[in-house]
Amino acid sequence: MRGARSELTSFVGREPELAELSALLRTRRLVTLTGVGGCGKTRLAARLVAGLRDTWPEPAVDVDLGPVSDPHLVCATVAAAAGVNLEPGGAELAALVAALSRRRLVLWLDTCEHLLEPTAELVSAVLAECPEITVLATTREPLGIGGETVWRVPPLRPAESVRLFAERASLVLPDFDGERNAEGVAAVCARLDHLPLAVELAAPWVRALSLAQIAEGLDHAFELLVEGPRDTAPRHRTLMASMAWSHDLLTEPEQRLFRRLGVFSGPFTVEAAAAVAGEGEAAAPLRGVTRLLDASLLLTVEVEGELRYRMLDTVRQFAVDLLEAAGEAEAVRDRHLDFHLALAERAEPGMAEDQDRWRAVLAAHRADLGTALDRGLGRPDPDRGRRLAAAMTQAWLVGGEIGPGLRAIGRALAARPGERTALTARLEAGRALLAMAAGRLPEVADAAERGAALAREADHPGARARCLAALAFSRFFVDFAGCAATAAAARAEALAAGDAFAADWAGVLEAYSLVTRGRNDEADALARRIAERARRRRDRFCGGFAAGVAIYTELTRGRVAGAVESGRRALELAAPLGDYFATGTLSGNTAHALAVSGDLAGALRLLEPVVDALARAKEADAVGFVVPLGLTHLWLGELDEALGWFERGVDRLRHRDRDWTAARCLPGLVGVLRRLGRTSEAEEWAVRGHRILTGFGAPFELADLLDEHAQLASADLARARELRLQALVVRRDNGVPLGNATTVDGLSELALAGGDPGEAVRLCAIADALRSAMGHPRPPADARTHAQLVARLRADLDAATFERLWAEGQRADPDVVVPALVRGRGPRTGATGVLGLLTPTELEVSRLVGHGLSNPEIAERLFMSRSTVKAHLAHVYAKLGVPNRTALAALLRDQTGSS
Repeated sequence: MRGARSELTSFVGREPELAELSALLRTRRLVTLTGVGGCGKTRLAARLVAGLRDTWPEPAVDVDLGPVSDPHLVCATVAAAAGVNLEPGGAELAALVAALSRRRLVLWLDTCEHLLEPTAELVSAVLAECPEITVLATTREPLGIGGETVWRVPPLRPAESVRLFAERASLVLPDFDGERNAEGVAAVCARLDHLPLAVELAAPWVRALSLAQIAEGLDHAFELLVEGPRDTAPRHRTLMASMAWSHDLLTEPEQRLFRRLGVFSGPFTVEAAAAVAGEGEAAAPLRGVTRLLDASLLLTVEVEGELRYRMLDTVRQFAVDLLEAAGEAEAVRDRHLDFHLALAERAEPGMAEDQDRWRAVLAAHRADLGTALDRGLGRPDPDRGRRLAAAMTQAWLVGGEIGPGLRAIGRALAARPGERTALTARLEAGRALLAMAAGRLPEVADAAERGAALAREADHPGARARCLAALAFSRFFVDFAGCAATAAAARAEALAAGDAFAADWAGVLEAYSLVTRGRNDEADALARRIAERARRRRDRFCGGFAAGVAIYTELTRGRVAGAVESGRRALELAAPLGDYFATGTLSGNTAHALAVSGDLAGALRLLEPVVDALARAKEADAVGFVVPLGLTHLWLGELDEALGWFERGVDRLRHRDRDWTAARCLPGLVGVLRRLGRTSEAEEWAVRGHRILTGFGAPFELADLLDEHAQLASADLARARELRLQALVVRRDNGVPLGNATTVDGLSELALAGGDPGEAVRLCAIADALRSAMGHPRPPADARTHAQLVARLRADLDAATFERLWAEGQRADPDVVVPALVRGRGPRTGATGVLGLLTPTELEVSRLVGHGLSNPEIAERLFMSRSTVKAHLAHVYAKLGVPNRTALAALLRDQTGSS
């Protein structure tokens, strides 16, 4: 959000206008300042907004639409000024309005006249959906929508214009005496219609001309204007005289420089001025620019800490008219294109060496890069525009300009359909990376595969590396091993090609594909190497994602505080990007860690901007965010909200057999459905989820799903206990113990249900100790059930026994307890006779044999491999002394009296 505009020169007069407008803003929702160019709309609005600081809850949002030429960028520009991250490729207006709907402020939209339609659409939506926002617009033409109060800015009062002239004249001629020259100044101001811009343009000439000479020059210009055609633009009937007269006093080289600088849409440097000026003026550009500053035809502005130059819009249009009339427009615009193409092509490798610096450089040239891109793609030979689009890909990606980038690359590809060159391969690589940030996985795969094939044909390893990195991202959601292999290939090609960004991004994807499979040590080692390289390159994008790997390696290991801290470090790195893809994804992952730590309110606060965006953009992709959102609401006991997010995630399975975002939602979805009493649906999802998560090889989520399935099977003590023990086995074998406390809580409930309150107390105390050690408190939604369990245990046992068993459980070593439970040394299931020789798993396998199930059917029912079923049966045969399954079934009938 841009702060209040600084005033480098004094503000003169306008007290009555400020009082009237301040009153209007208290009672009207939309106030539009209109008037001729140069009448002081922007300066008056800036002073008005500055005076509102103490009367509004939030600072005003100041949006300068002057440099914006693309109507599609209005929403993005307003969002950037308001500090709102928009979903790439989503419904931008709806998302922006949703984000603003709870804020209380004045939204100032400055210089709207060239973007009336999109601005009017945006303002209408804001007025309808944001009851606490008042809009102040400055434009030469009203927006023309309902509820608009049009307030026309008048000229200065004569005394005010005289004072303004005197103050500005004293800046260039310190001994100028305003009182002594009041009559001559008043005459000049009258000729200028008391318009502030005209006064400010004329005043500096007191250094070279007398007041009489100034007045004479204006008289001559006005005579020419009055005699001109009636359809001359209204702003030209007053300001053109002042500008033309100021222009006529320049030398011919200065005039030439002035009109050529009109090609710039936004602030520019001396270097850029020299490039577009041409050979004659390039020799001493600073001298010419300084002369134009003296003539008030240029302004200085600070951009990214550096001094830049820009023209007022009216002055720029005057310069462009002169440029067209001189027949120089084509050549100058070509030089403008060449300069910005060269800048972007320097920035492309520069982004891999010093991302922060080059990101700032390109951001400062944003408006003119857009102008140059339009110019390049609109020419009969569009290759310079296509090169510019290809060079800008990484800047668009890390800067969050996903929509504009995709549109530009689409135009660039359409300009040469069917072309099979290295440039087309680079454009396809760019399309794949930007589609990745927009969550368009089919487009990612399509562009990446096309680009990789073209890059191989054209022998461009850099483009191929970026395509493979993007392809690895699309494969991540369906096949971790495939993702890792593709990412490793991309990393190798990128390193060979010298593309550090592609190498590190591929490494990031490889690291995340290791995390999801429980290979935390390997993931940490790889992520640390990438993070260090990214730090040296000042790459916040790859660096933030690499630092974020530790969120899940720490979390799944049960080091919850470390996970939260890792998330905060990752966000600190990525936050300056202000994008949705990196900052948003890492916000979701950090929120997951916060929720596990018990800070559910903090998790929701971190996710709130994302929730606001997604609430209006139902069709937008929400990769990853549905998981922490669903879990946080589930743990708060807000089941309907949780169900909505989990169902949104699993809806992705409509289009494919498996999807990682959907898979991550499955444990929570089963838990929500069970709590809502929809047990049949929960059972179906539990069985399907086991197949999906086993196929992914995702131990953390699989173990959580087994715990939820055990809750569903709680009426069958043996089966429920076996599912709990399987969850412990999965976590033990993969080093992801976070959920063990939940499992042991469940085993405690089963022990009580099986008639062993003493063991239930011990297990309950062990679960509490595990939670304390991990920093993983019991969720509020489970607190009541847990309290009821403890109360019943206290009632079943005398106080001394309860306290002794509780203390025993608290002192137990988790490294001993969990393996003991897994080996079946916990409470038995109550089987008697020879069946008492069997472990719970062996007993459950035997019972299913007795029910006539085959080995594959038993494997699917108990979530184990066929070979494991076969091994269990071998142990059963040996323990019970039976030769085969037929004999086993007969023994079971004898022992249990059931078929």
